Amino acid sequence: MRFGLDVSEHQDGLPLAKAEGVEFVIIRTTDGTYHDRVFSSHFADATQAGLAIEAYHFLRSPREGTTVDEQVAASLEVLAGARVPMWLDCETPAGLSLDDVRRAHHLFTQEGVPVAGIYTSRSWWLRHTWGADTRPFGTLWLAFYGADSGTYPGNDAWPKSVGRQEPVMWQYTSRGRVTGYSGDVDLDARR
Repeated sequence: MRFGLDVSEHQDGLPLAKAEGVEFVIIRTTDGTYHDRVFSSHFADATQAGLAIEAYHFLRSPREGTTVDEQVAASLEVLAGARVPMWLDCETPAGLSLDDVRRAHHLFTQEGVPVAGIYTSRSWWLRHTWGADTRPFGTLWLAFYGADSGTYPGNDAWPKSVGRQEPVMWQYTSRGRVTGYSGDVDLDARR
């Protein structure tokens, strides 16, 4: 089991070098076409700390005012040439079509950015895609908090399959703690 965290500008100032027990970090590039203002500083801190780095893009529905093509272009601009694995964050309240997710996957891949897979919650995926197969988009990273105690509940609690595959990564809390940072942090376990 490997442990990591995912961050955005909401964790500005989080000292990744002091994050004990953390082996990887997933950094937000964009939310729709909005550029995460601290992506580059989180990326530099993670590099200096020797962490494995991945990224995520919060995919917005075109009904929210921006096309998938525009969103991917914005994310690529933030990446500034970095080609780290990208997660497609599928949780917008406006919903997404499978064609939206397919398009984002295609555009990132076409630009040389490997798509690691889908980030979602069980309820969102079931409600908005009727439990469609997630495998065509890569692996599955599932948000599933249970009691959200802030601590890892153990392997026996690993969430079940969604979209015809078991998650390879589990965001098990939104209330985690990292040394040197007073705010809440999302913590992840990876098999």
